[in-house]
Amino acid sequence: MTLDLSYINEQPSEAQEEAVRKAVEQECIRAISTYLSEVADAMETNGIETLNAPSIRAMAETLNQRLETNDEPAN
Repeated sequence: MTLDLSYINEQPSEAQEEAVRKAVEQECIRAISTYLSEVADAMETNGIETLNAPSIRAMAETLNQRLETNDEPAN
């Protein structure tokens, strides 16, 4: 039985690479934003104010705004 490995030499298009990069970046940002929100909730619940919750929420919101920007088509 012959195994066709010709696909190994195929290169993804620049558009495909960009789409993958963007999708990975969005999921990373989404995960970080969710984590920061959970940290802020834990800080509020436990009365921890070394880092204040509004600052962490602001960081999460900034990341969420970047997600919205990444959803827009590139020019």
